[in-house]
Amino acid sequence: MSAQLLLPYMVLWAALMRALLVRAQIAPPLCARCGLKLERSSLGESICRCH
Repeated sequence: MSAQLLLPYMVLWAALMRALLVRAQIAPPLCARCGLKLERSSLGESICRCH
C-alpha cells in the first residue's frame, strides 16, 4: 500500500469503527459540529446545543 493512501485508509477505518460502536450502543453519539454528547449520561454533564 502506498504511503499516500495510508492516512485516508486509517481515517476511514476509524470512522467506520466509531459508527459500529455507536450502533452497538457502546460509545455515545457525538455532535459533528462541536463534538459534545447528544444526550446526558449523568446529571450536570454538558451536552450539545448546536441546533
